[in-house]
Amino acid sequence: MSEVRSRVECAQESVIPSLSEEALEAKFECPICLQCLDEAVLTSCGHRFCRSCIDKWLQRDSECPVDSQPLRPDRDVFPDNFTRREIQQLLRTDRPDAERDEEAGSVECSFREVGCTVSAPRGRIAEHLEKDMQHHLNLLSVAYSRLSTAQHQQQLAAKAQEAEHLWSPDPKQPSATKPEPLALVRSLYERVVVLEQRDRELDIQLAGQRRQFSAALDAATQELSLRHCGGTFVWRLPRFSATLAAMRASPSRCSEYSPGFYTAPCGYRFCARLNLSQKDHGFLALLVHLTRGDNDALLAWPFTGCISFELASGAGPRDSLRESVVTRPDLQAFHRPLGPINPKGFGYTEFVSLAELEGRFLPDDVLTVRLCVQSVK
Repeated sequence: MSEVRSRVECAQESVIPSLSEEALEAKFECPICLQCLDEAVLTSCGHRFCRSCIDKWLQRDSECPVDSQPLRPDRDVFPDNFTRREIQQLLRTDRPDAERDEEAGSVECSFREVGCTVSAPRGRIAEHLEKDMQHHLNLLSVAYSRLSTAQHQQQLAAKAQEAEHLWSPDPKQPSATKPEPLALVRSLYERVVVLEQRDRELDIQLAGQRRQFSAALDAATQELSLRHCGGTFVWRLPRFSATLAAMRASPSRCSEYSPGFYTAPCGYRFCARLNLSQKDHGFLALLVHLTRGDNDALLAWPFTGCISFELASGAGPRDSLRESVVTRPDLQAFHRPLGPINPKGFGYTEFVSLAELEGRFLPDDVLTVRLCVQSVK
């Protein structure tokens, strides 16, 4: 009986499945960097390039790199918005949610309802949220206190108003005449109903504010933990059997991405990718990708360091599956990402067989992945 393979012996580069050479149309490939077009532009001679690639080329040469036609940057290079939209549509289902949001354009701060007045262009709002996290938490705390105080004051005012008019006689009756008992009971009942309605409305408003505060606090806490994790990130995927079923139904299109995590507060930003191996759909691939960070311009490229991959087993740490690799500077996967995410990833394209995965690594239908990325200066 032949022995079942569990994984490949060495790590390697792997492109995002939907951006592989087989799936990527030639019109979406930049002739200079040979990658998917980033901020596509069209020249007067009919060729498409990445904006950054052709700008750098024309700084040292005045001719098209394809057909040697003269090119002037101010007159012969135009934005190709149609191709940009096609590429965005192609990438939309394959990029992590966090990276898709980076392309949404200028937005207001999500904490504007509690007092933040910042509005930033795309790509900068995330930096604002990270730098002013403590300020936002203070705004949320103040808003919550004000809401609680306002609700209490409204309740006191309503009670005071009711007490003031509780025994007021009917103005149509003489001042010395007391209201009829039945009319008084009816009036009191109506006022109780009004007070209950007001109290219910205030409870609904307060519950909504509590949910918003809790969601914002959770998001801020998660972002803080990802930035200060020191390159060690534990990724838990509940109900993974359903995810695995979706991958089997669409092996080349269905991928799972982790949130972006940092090697240091101002360091490199990575995310992990899980999908079925494109070579053998009976295996699960586990790779990491460099993603755009806040301080990429200050970092040394390509990234150099050590990366560890681990699948936690239900039997304990000794039964976990671990692999460690050292990066290679000649690989595109460790170069600075030109877009929100580097399409080239690095890791194991056949990390574990699905049979072994379902038998050892899915206790309670939860897949736990531990990644450790350490840079070496």
